[in-house]
Amino acid sequence: MIDYHLHVIAHGDRPMTVENILKYCEVARARGVSQMGITEHDRYLEEIDLAAFQEARELSHDVELRLGIEIDFVPGAEERMDNDATALPYDYIIGSVHRVDNEEVDRATDQRIYDKYETYDLYAAYYANVRKATLSGRFEILGHPDLIKIFRHFPDRDITPILEETADAVAESGVVVDVNAAGLRKPIGEVYPARDFLQMFHKRGVPIVLSSDAHAPDQVAMGYDTSLALVHEVGYREVATFRNRERGTLPI
Repeated sequence: MIDYHLHVIAHGDRPMTVENILKYCEVARARGVSQMGITEHDRYLEEIDLAAFQEARELSHDVELRLGIEIDFVPGAEERMDNDATALPYDYIIGSVHRVDNEEVDRATDQRIYDKYETYDLYAAYYANVRKATLSGRFEILGHPDLIKIFRHFPDRDITPILEETADAVAESGVVVDVNAAGLRKPIGEVYPARDFLQMFHKRGVPIVLSSDAHAPDQVAMGYDTSLALVHEVGYREVATFRNRERGTLPI
């Protein structure tokens, strides 16, 4: 099993040390995770300790470590994104959309964006950014593709055509979708992406990875019973893996 989206530094909570990385590995091992990808937020790029990662990789034994990064996709910030994407010898890069018009959609302490925009228009703008991210050619993985649902603000109008268009773009791009259990820990109380959206991806042959989006060791592989049940019900029997930006597969 894999967990391909997690954060040791998290939101500046702890340094990336060998000891802290191995704490995540210990939980991964106990929960049956054989490959674990550390994907810090790109704003903490300068705090990523490559030497500590490489030493932990040598010591992690039956938990294979992968180095990734989660890049915050923002239209107009191409130079920053390109610099971040080439800064370290990543195994893969996650591209995630957290913003519309440079305002965060997932900040629990500031949800004013949901009052600023009509909800349907906000969803349309969010998914337009998701499509731009997938088609940009910068990323191997699309992070939590329906993050916009996090606080249960839903549009009154049907967004199925928007989701279909987005699934088409993902399939065209060759990007892998992050099936992310963090939504189970948020107000939405479900995996990203939702079942119907995941079915659209499966219908188009889009590969997936599994992740917990852990920001602390005890969150590694948290919610995987639910995630695994979902992906099996939809029809997935394997996950993508990465090493040196090359994709492989692993049965689930």
